[in-house]
Amino acid sequence: MKINKRIVGQMVKAYAPAIMEVNGVMNYLVASEGNGPCKMFEEVNLTEKIIWDGPGGTMNIVPVPGRKNEFIATQKFSLNAEGKEARLVHAKCDSSSNWTVTPVMPVPFLHRFDLMLLDNKLTFIGSTLSAGKENRDDWSKPGSVYVAELSGDLREPFELKPILQGITKNHGFCKGKWNGREAYLVSGAEGVFVVYLPEKAGGEWVTEQILAHEVSDIAVCDIDNDGVMELASIEPFHGSRGLIYKLAGGKLGPIHEHEYEFGHVVWGGTILNKPSFIIGGRKGNRELNCFQMDAGSGKIGHFTIDNTSGPSNIAVLNKKNSDVILAANREIEEIAIYEITA
Repeated sequence: MKINKRIVGQMVKAYAPAIMEVNGVMNYLVASEGNGPCKMFEEVNLTEKIIWDGPGGTMNIVPVPGRKNEFIATQKFSLNAEGKEARLVHAKCDSSSNWTVTPVMPVPFLHRFDLMLLDNKLTFIGSTLSAGKENRDDWSKPGSVYVAELSGDLREPFELKPILQGITKNHGFCKGKWNGREAYLVSGAEGVFVVYLPEKAGGEWVTEQILAHEVSDIAVCDIDNDGVMELASIEPFHGSRGLIYKLAGGKLGPIHEHEYEFGHVVWGGTILNKPSFIIGGRKGNRELNCFQMDAGSGKIGHFTIDNTSGPSNIAVLNKKNSDVILAANREIEEIAIYEITA
């Protein structure tokens, strides 16, 4: 196995990565959580383009499913009282590679969100870190999970419907399958919750709690190929442990643990066609590790992708003969890609 790291650029408080096709070409996008830009780098020659210079405070960049050259993102999250002025913006690129960025609506404390096609209707789901904060350490008002059906014009505000409330430090958020159903998982001080998608737009969103202790970030994948998803987590909030859980006898129990400092990255999927979890920490050893199951021994091992970077978040592109990890290496103000080949 070979890991080739290329430094794409520099960015203060690099935070939100995304990989998407723009005008028929794959591009790497990264935005700052500080008062900074959103940049785009063309996949082959890494030519840089500025999508916006500010205001920054971006937690997420989400390409719009079923549409070309469009994404929704957050801005202004970390430029104020921990998200009070957070807003959604819509960005669209024309055929001349010029971007138009339009503020959509304020969504205070919106920390994570996604867009999906539900019954062929574009649907929003998002989590708020809190319902209100007086200062950084104020967790007196728990966050919630909201959904909304979007109109054809994504520049128009939309109504949010709460479907799960009362999650303190509502930080973890991922899409995946659970119990064989399409779902989103969210996590906070109260534990991990599964939000099952309804079969049709306008249907009921069913929720289930699967862990009941503080969890910061989460991801799912079937790491042992037995047809049942495993859960990876960082615990507690921005915590020191990266864990992998397996479902046995109807209960989740840890089967692997690795120490981190300020854990923040958790991702589940495939690396070189093998089920994998990627877990990383922003402080201390600043490790970004890939965990995989050894078929022979049945034990989980790992290889280190980098131990100098301190990533805040990653995005992964599975290619034909390699996989690419786009990392927002916040702690060293670096944007990097890691290409992994056999």
